[in-house]
Amino acid sequence: MMLANLLLAAALASPVAAAAPDVTARAKVLMRAGEATQPQARTLFEQAAGQGSGAAAYYLGLMFKNGMGGPQDGAAALRWLELAAQRGVAPAMFIVANLLLDSDEARARHWLDAACDLDYPEALQQKSVALGEGRMGYAHSEEQANLYLKMATHAMGHRVAEP
Repeated sequence: MMLANLLLAAALASPVAAAAPDVTARAKVLMRAGEATQPQARTLFEQAAGQGSGAAAYYLGLMFKNGMGGPQDGAAALRWLELAAQRGVAPAMFIVANLLLDSDEARARHWLDAACDLDYPEALQQKSVALGEGRMGYAHSEEQANLYLKMATHAMGHRVAEP
């Protein structure tokens, strides 16, 4: 039994066992600590995103979008945020929808609908407005607009923690 515990402890301590969420958590601290540590945060987010972390791809996309830890790069931001969206990160879906509004309305609507399916409050609210105004390719519907506004209000009270 003691040997099994030692083997388990060794496996957990190995770099191979270091999970992407741990790297992402460290990178979030570095990102928020200030400009001096943001380049290191970018590197760690990229490492974790490469290991499949949707949250890391989301934060890396935000860093590129906002020029944190290096130059601002809209194309890289969209690439990383869309990867995060594909991995189920609702805030990324919402941001991607807004980044695509002027260039690809169909894809923007796809990601807005996907974020709504996850009850992301801001997406529900934006879809409510789009339905009420008949924008983004949605048919004008006051009834649907009111329904989505009620859903957004409800979702605000049950917000999921940040990725």
